[in-house]
Amino acid sequence: MKIRRLISILMAIVVVVLAIFAARSIMRPEKFKSVYQLRKEANVQNLMAIRSAQAVYKNVNKVYADNIDKLVDFVNNGTVQIEKNVGNFPDTMSEAQAFKLGLIHKEIVTVPAIEKILDIDHKIPKESYKHFQYIPFSNKEKKYEIQTDSIASKTYTIPVYRIDVPLEDILINMDKSITPENAGPLSKLWNKIFYSNLSEEDQYKSLYEPLYMGSLTEASTAGSWE
Repeated sequence: MKIRRLISILMAIVVVVLAIFAARSIMRPEKFKSVYQLRKEANVQNLMAIRSAQAVYKNVNKVYADNIDKLVDFVNNGTVQIEKNVGNFPDTMSEAQAFKLGLIHKEIVTVPAIEKILDIDHKIPKESYKHFQYIPFSNKEKKYEIQTDSIASKTYTIPVYRIDVPLEDILINMDKSITPENAGPLSKLWNKIFYSNLSEEDQYKSLYEPLYMGSLTEASTAGSWE
C-alpha cells in the first residue's frame, strides 16, 4: 500500500510538473509578445512626439536638433513666430470680406514652441512631451540618441536625422517590469515559475524588430512602424 501511495504521489508530481512545462511553453511566448507590443507602442509615441518637435525646431533653426537635450530645451523654453489673424467678424461674413472691411488683419505673434508642436499632430497629447526624451521603462536612465547629417545637391542642402531604438533598449528592464519589487509573494512566485529570465530568450527576440525613425541617406522622417 505504501509503495502504491508513493507511486501515486510521484505520478501526481510528474503530472503537475509536465502541466507547468506545457503551460510555460504557451504562456512565455505570449507574455514576451505582449511586453514587446506594449513597449513598442510606448516608444512609437515618444518617437512621434520627437518628430513633431524636430519639424518645428528645423523651421526655426534651419537644422534638426543633434541631441535630445537640445530638443527638450526647445520644447520647454523655445518660442516660434507665427502669422495669426487678429480681430473679429460675424459668422455671416466670410474671412475675405472681413479682411476687405478691415475687421481682421494678419499679425506676426510669438508663441511657445510647444503650441506649434502640438498643432502638427493632434493625436499626440501634451503629456507625451513631459518625458519624451527617455526610453520607456528605462527608469529615466537612458535617452534617445539622435544622429544628424545633410544631403547635398547642386542647389541646396537637406538636413536629415535618424533615431535607432535597438531591441535591447525596447526590452530594457523587462524582467523587473514583469515582477516589480512591490509585487505580492504569490505574484512573485507565479512570475518566477512562468516568466523567470524571459528577457534572455533569444528564440523569442528573433521574432521581433528594433525601431528606427528617419534616415541619413534620404529626406525621410518616416518610422519603421509605418
